[in-house]
Amino acid sequence: MSARAGSLAGADARTDDVGSPAPLRRILALVAIALALSIVALLTVLPGLAPPLPNEGRERLAALDPTRVRQVDVLPREGLPYSFTRRHRTWTMSLDGRETEVPSDRLDGFLETLAGLTRLVVIDGPEVRRSEFGLDPPRALVSIRDGDVWSFALGDRNPPLTALYVQVLPETNIVLVGSVLLWEFDKLVALAKAQPVEP
Repeated sequence: MSARAGSLAGADARTDDVGSPAPLRRILALVAIALALSIVALLTVLPGLAPPLPNEGRERLAALDPTRVRQVDVLPREGLPYSFTRRHRTWTMSLDGRETEVPSDRLDGFLETLAGLTRLVVIDGPEVRRSEFGLDPPRALVSIRDGDVWSFALGDRNPPLTALYVQVLPETNIVLVGSVLLWEFDKLVALAKAQPVEP
């Protein structure tokens, strides 16, 4: 029986020798798959999560300093004109003879967006019709006072809705800028709509 037991032990040892590489192969295969997935993530997913590169080659829409702005006047296509005045760290809206303190982040967000915009496309030429871009009349005329006076005519969005047509008055050309400006401007419009108006 001892001889038989010895032969069985030898068979078990051979089985272990033959079978031991199988788990090792599985582990190596899993490691290879994990490495391949990591490389794919580095090449595809992570670049999309990175912040966009600055538009170094593009001209700014206006050389505004948001911290120096003291007044914003809005003349909408429809409705009454209204204005915002900075008083220390707060903003006050004037509409139809009434004054109301408004959240400062609405004005600060609009001004910072406006100051950071670049001219994506410039449309110029004698045959350009302002009405085709929502600029005759404009959606709104916005005047900004920061020591100088800046005037902007805001028009329609482009067909893909990714940008907005703007004129920096008295310039005659039409500029395409990011549509985030309209999103920020609509917050100002919402403040004016919330204000009660005398009948």
